[in-house]
Amino acid sequence: MQKKIIALAIAAAFSAPAFADTTVYGLVDAAVAHVSADGQKSDTLAVSGGLSTSRLGVKSVQDAGDMKIVAVLEYQLAAQTGATVGTNEFSFSTGARQQMLALAGGFGTFATGYLQTTGYDFAVKFDPTAGSTVSPLGNVTKGGGFLIGTVAGAARAQRALAYISPDLGGVTVAVNYSTALAGLGNLTVPNSTSVDSKSTAYLLSATYNGGPLSVGAVYVGASAGTSYLAALGTETSTLSATEYALGASYDLTVVKLFATYQATKTGTNNVVTKATDNKAYSFSAVAPVGPGAIAFSYAKNKVDATGTVATLSHVGTGTDQAANGMTLAWLQGLSKTTTFYAAYTKMSQGANTRSYSVINDNLAAASLTAGGSSSMIAVGLQNKF
Repeated sequence: MQKKIIALAIAAAFSAPAFADTTVYGLVDAAVAHVSADGQKSDTLAVSGGLSTSRLGVKSVQDAGDMKIVAVLEYQLAAQTGATVGTNEFSFSTGARQQMLALAGGFGTFATGYLQTTGYDFAVKFDPTAGSTVSPLGNVTKGGGFLIGTVAGAARAQRALAYISPDLGGVTVAVNYSTALAGLGNLTVPNSTSVDSKSTAYLLSATYNGGPLSVGAVYVGASAGTSYLAALGTETSTLSATEYALGASYDLTVVKLFATYQATKTGTNNVVTKATDNKAYSFSAVAPVGPGAIAFSYAKNKVDATGTVATLSHVGTGTDQAANGMTLAWLQGLSKTTTFYAAYTKMSQGANTRSYSVINDNLAAASLTAGGSSSMIAVGLQNKF
């Protein structure tokens, strides 16, 4: 009997999977955008992802007694081009948005894979424009070495482990750990006194939801080895960083208000110092008006003058490396799954940086005039299925 049970277990493990509740889902966002920027030629073009990143995903949920086994595979789409799945609007390979296998039950959720971290979830909850091309907070955190946000350094984590608690009287706690944040581990490249290939991060968060009020906090600690830094063309010593973020929203019925604040500190040789002390904050409001809603968002960062922004597009080390941006948008639901939108967004940056543009991509900022501004008008549709 024991041999028969073992044989059945082996057969189940290596045979075709049993049927599960599987859902194919996605989002297609297409817009016409007019973009202007100092140092670049103005242009009008059709773009994918004005309000949200276009994506395609598969989700499988299977009952396992009192638990559920959940698998999610989700990839970015460039809806306006013939680029392959997992490639963004500008034909740069971005891989997956998330690839997750999880076990969920009354005890909470344990997950592993390539995960959207709790730092990503924080931004989505407290920034109504999160994940979009027109997000001012996304723009000011993408080019300043920040860790928390939808396009920041720890937004997604490779080789990650996560635990999310059940609702504890309105409070949810999450813990994430990446064993190779930048995709670098010490499995194939041995560490030595001159090469540190390990790049890890851990994230802790707590979120309270109580009626119209939501409050959240996230803390991140990260360490990037020299192999990762060399790929970025930055320091040759080991970089360590810590960051915390606070966010809140309150629904007044006639308008819903949002606010965030975050600060990051970095150091070298695994010692966190104030050598680089960057901050960012945002304020947003969404007000229902007739059949639609008006959304406004403003964000600003402060980049320490002695710090170096760890991106390929950054220039200058003098004072005034900060940036600020704003977005005003009109949203109107055409159906339960389709939204029409029109948005205006503008980014302004300090005299000694070109790291920030209205396009959420570091390379798009590479030819901006240092200290120049950029703006975009986008009109489009978002459809979910």
